[in-house]
Amino acid sequence: MDPETKPAAAVPRPPTSTTDQPDPSFYNWRTFFSILSGQATPDERRQYFLNRDTLREDRDIARVEAHRDWAFQYSPVVRFMRDEVQKLGGDVGPHNVRCRRCTTAQGGGFDIDYGVLLCANHMRNRGHVEDTIAHEMVHAYDYLRFKVDRWNLRHQACTEVCGSDVSELGWFECFEKMACYCWMDDG
Repeated sequence: MDPETKPAAAVPRPPTSTTDQPDPSFYNWRTFFSILSGQATPDERRQYFLNRDTLREDRDIARVEAHRDWAFQYSPVVRFMRDEVQKLGGDVGPHNVRCRRCTTAQGGGFDIDYGVLLCANHMRNRGHVEDTIAHEMVHAYDYLRFKVDRWNLRHQACTEVCGSDVSELGWFECFEKMACYCWMDDG
């Protein structure tokens, strides 16, 4: 008999079970302890963190957005970097610093066309959010000030070194001493 001519009751229906949805208690305890004890496989570890991040996505994003808004209002570092970027004709603010769940192991990213990305599932606290925003704003500054070519690996390496120098030396000290020397050698 052709499936199209079967009565409606005979047509198989998808199961209504929700077993495909992650069980919050399973991913919070059983798998967590198997990871801690070293008994979880790499795939189980990956799946645990993926499901945990999915379950916490809305909460993580709301928390990081609140930290982002605080940083733009009160953080001297973020406010300083915002002013420096604005002097070069750019604009980085809460409207283009987006908080999302990321599947890669990174805290954030910068793209001249997109703005700043904060990986909400990897942000530990307000200080981490503040440091990540400031680091990504260094990239925005570099793109505007030094006309970074995104396809030139030397330029990419240079802006990362500058971001790291700023993190290690301190924000104001780095800009005061022009610690990011590699741009001077690039021509």
